[in-house]
Amino acid sequence: MKKLLNFKNIAIAALIIFILLQWFNPGDILPGKKVYIEGKAYEVIKHEIDTIDIVKTKVVTKKGEDIYHETIVEKEVQVQVPAIVDTMALLKDYYSKVLYKDTLVLPDSLGTVSILDTITQNKILGRTFNASVKQRTIKETMIVKELPKTQVYYGLTGGFNKEDVVSNVGAGLLIKTKKDKIYNLGIGVANRVSDGTNGTLSPYIGGGVYWKIKFKK
Repeated sequence: MKKLLNFKNIAIAALIIFILLQWFNPGDILPGKKVYIEGKAYEVIKHEIDTIDIVKTKVVTKKGEDIYHETIVEKEVQVQVPAIVDTMALLKDYYSKVLYKDTLVLPDSLGTVSILDTITQNKILGRTFNASVKQRTIKETMIVKELPKTQVYYGLTGGFNKEDVVSNVGAGLLIKTKKDKIYNLGIGVANRVSDGTNGTLSPYIGGGVYWKIKFKK
């Protein structure tokens, strides 16, 4: 038994309990979880985090002369031109428009960027960017309530009847606990008329306890 009750096993058991609480606890609210707002503690009733993705598309087209380019000659090569050259084929290939298209995938599934280049006469005629990017918005909603606290009330009491007119007067103190239990303490004097005119005053002290009645909604 002592071998089982070591620090490692206790730590593993605590971790398992924490994971189970997170798993079976909707809204990510652990019992008694508190947050502090402007230095004041509140109990969390509900906590939700929603991620909203909005796809925004933008198309940009640039002319070839607006794209930076330079020609680098690393080595001059002597080329022997064949005696017979298909000039029409060369001109056709030279003036043809060749399209190069590629799609870049952004990390974390944030979207894509498509690139379309148009090549003719050995240079870029134009370039088009088509970007579809997700704008990610995180909405966090938290509903809190004030933590229960002990409350104290004080006041005066009095009673009236036909025989004594004023039957009693006194002062009382009420204490409401964090668990909605109320304790009552009171002191005062009671008036009792004996012959219709004269009476006697008798001091008294009393107390009580009250429990909250919970009604079904």
